[in-house]
Amino acid sequence: MESVECILCHRKFDDTTLLTLHHEYETCYKTNSSSPLEANYCCPICDKIFYDPLVLQIHVNEDHDHSSVHRTTTTTTTTTTASDSLYAQELERRERMKNQYRQQATSEISYEYSQEDEDAQIARMLQEEENAQSFEEFQNRHGGSTRTFTERARWNLDKVYKKRFISQNQYEEYKNKLDEMIEQPIERLESRSAGIIPILSRLPMGNLVERCLCRSGCDHVSATWLDQGWACGYKNFQMLFSSLRHDPQYSMYLFGHEATNQTNRDIPSVSYLQKLIETAWTAGFDSDGRAQFNSHLINSTKWIGPTEIMACLAYFNIKTELFDFHQPKNIDKSNAYKYLFEWIRRYFQQQQENKNSVIHPLYLQHE
Repeated sequence: MESVECILCHRKFDDTTLLTLHHEYETCYKTNSSSPLEANYCCPICDKIFYDPLVLQIHVNEDHDHSSVHRTTTTTTTTTTASDSLYAQELERRERMKNQYRQQATSEISYEYSQEDEDAQIARMLQEEENAQSFEEFQNRHGGSTRTFTERARWNLDKVYKKRFISQNQYEEYKNKLDEMIEQPIERLESRSAGIIPILSRLPMGNLVERCLCRSGCDHVSATWLDQGWACGYKNFQMLFSSLRHDPQYSMYLFGHEATNQTNRDIPSVSYLQKLIETAWTAGFDSDGRAQFNSHLINSTKWIGPTEIMACLAYFNIKTELFDFHQPKNIDKSNAYKYLFEWIRRYFQQQQENKNSVIHPLYLQHE
């Protein structure tokens, strides 16, 4: 449908009905003196143009203060000819419109209040879901999660593919070999960074007064898409494992007398560490921890901590020490950190002073 235009203000309307309503109830500003509608009714104060003298009179009475100084503008047709009865009818019509508007506004406000009630209900539902998710995270942390290693790995794989971190060919390859990748007893090379300690030792001291580093054979092991989001405890254990495997007094217990070469002393994977921990439980180590995990850790995404590592190393006849830097509620948090940092400093300092001693990394977990 072709639009129609007001020849005075040049506004466009979809049809003539809207244009007629515009002429009847709205105002236009004069754009030029040669307009063919110049003979219509002009406000002597603000130069607005009206098509109806009654509308002009209402405009003057309602929009302009009577105490204002009126301009002496001559109009071709005066507004004094407007009928008082028509004026009263127009005022009555406007009053009815105002009342209808108030009723409509009141109903809209009531509807908004009802909507707010619904929004409050939705907010409570979302809060309950968030609380449930927090409880699920609590379960994950303390051995109550039902999500399997395989399920989480598949979810991570889909996520990295959607973000285009891997190609479609890689995605299909990993998807088909997912179970095989999880069951591998040796940690994947993609997560391992060897030679970190020698690099750190060559860095300039800067403002450091003293520097104590772990043995050079300690590798950094990070999470990959296969175990990202839950396996930090296993990764810390793998880094500790990477250091112990080079120490003859520990490698013999970890790998046996036949493990004489590097191939037989590799870093175990997360799934293999889960099997080792369950084996330690079966042998009677950390029965309380076993009960907390419902005697099941293999193919799960449950978080582990120092007690599980301690049980596993004890199973290999490796002596360990567990320190808890407890923070009472009535003591400043910085005090607990201070004692922790001081203990770590003394550990590395004492090991460094003993020239024949090898400095192994510490397994730390923040509660």
